Amino acid sequence: MRKEVRPEYKEMSWITFHKKFRREEDCYSFLYTTRWPNGFECPKCKGREFWKISTRGLYKCRMCNYQVSITSGTIFHKTRTPLMKWFMLIFRMATSKTGVSINEMKRELEIKDYKTVWTMAHKIRKAMQDRDAQYKLAGLVEIDESLFGSSTSGKRGRGAQGKSLVIVAVSMWKDKKGEEKPGFAHAFVVEDASADEIEKVLKRIGYPDKESEIIIEEIRSDGWRSYQTVAKRLDIPHSRAVLTKPEDASKVLPWVHKLISNTKAVIKGPHRGVSQKHLQSYLSEICYRFNRRFWGNEGFHRLLFACLMTETITSEQLMTK
Repeated sequence: MRKEVRPEYKEMSWITFHKKFRREEDCYSFLYTTRWPNGFECPKCKGREFWKISTRGLYKCRMCNYQVSITSGTIFHKTRTPLMKWFMLIFRMATSKTGVSINEMKRELEIKDYKTVWTMAHKIRKAMQDRDAQYKLAGLVEIDESLFGSSTSGKRGRGAQGKSLVIVAVSMWKDKKGEEKPGFAHAFVVEDASADEIEKVLKRIGYPDKESEIIIEEIRSDGWRSYQTVAKRLDIPHSRAVLTKPEDASKVLPWVHKLISNTKAVIKGPHRGVSQKHLQSYLSEICYRFNRRFWGNEGFHRLLFACLMTETITSEQLMTK
């Protein structure tokens, strides 16, 4: 991802959105001020002056003659779909609490090919995933795992066959009344519930860039031995919320299990199930929206900026990843 200069995020309701974006030119203008909030900056030499080559939609740097399009290096790179349709999909994916159906968006965007909308949505999910990779969890972290996939017979629990194991972690903080509140969350598909896999997840979410010490101060789990092992390895205090019944998990680890429950509802609902191959992308999308519930109507602009800070992924790459 490129070095970022954040714009001042604009609040936008669905009504405001439709008033602001009536033509393709409106979208390109907003894209310009979002990508370059302080004015044009050449990605090669950092020059600030340019000529605009209108016939080709390019900006030519006056210092080094480098030519750049406003969509190069973003998820919109070489797109043939109008920006208006991209903006509508981004708005819906940023603001819908339950996710959006590809078939529904196919009709709304008046795009005939299902694969086109499916690919667009996955490009946006990549932007969500890349953006959230920058956010780390600190303080007390609730953590647990759950199985995702269709119901099958056979072994149940952490070693169930034919399902994907997902580790979910939510940071917790206390308000002025001393009540625990959820902060940010992450969810990752893992190979198993071993101490090594859990350690990888904790390091991934607990080490800020250029920091040598983990910022997670304590973990709270159901007492599974792998969590105990990792806590000792990383020298992190471990609160064991030992369960006498599996159904008690939602009481002793409430926010982790609320997120797990909501995630499964979204996957079964508008998405009607997802493949194991792409499960991580959907988990990232759900966590992304959860992590931005604090910022209300800024959702569209924040996600648009994330889309500009992330390079695209092709449909071929999506099919083979």
